[in-house]
Amino acid sequence: MSQNGATTTRMGFSSKVYNGIIGAADKHVPAKMRPLWMHPAGPKTIFFWAPLFKWGLVIAGLSDLTRPADTISANACAALGLTNLIWTRYSLVIIPKNYSLFAVNLFVSITQLVQLGRAYNYQWEQSKLQASKQEQLKAEL
Repeated sequence: MSQNGATTTRMGFSSKVYNGIIGAADKHVPAKMRPLWMHPAGPKTIFFWAPLFKWGLVIAGLSDLTRPADTISANACAALGLTNLIWTRYSLVIIPKNYSLFAVNLFVSITQLVQLGRAYNYQWEQSKLQASKQEQLKAEL
């Protein structure tokens, strides 16, 4: 952070707008909320906002639980679930520890791994159904 309390030191247009908004909000933060506001992973940093917006992936994953299992991409679920497990570990290794990032990545992983389980269960049931059909055909012959 720069000396004036702003979180960015670049002077591009977006940085000036961001610093202006933070500066205006800074004056209105109650004393009890100051420790959170000034925290290295607080609302003045990307470490707060990125996990907040990533909760959209959790919401999308939960809404996908009602999707038919035959439309689930096992590869996509595996990639997203395992990647977020890696990020879950990373969020506890970085300084400052980012528990918000930890929580969102854990929930994304859980939702995607549940979806992966649904996809594999569907594929397993389909293979059993196919095998039983083949056995019926053999028995008829």
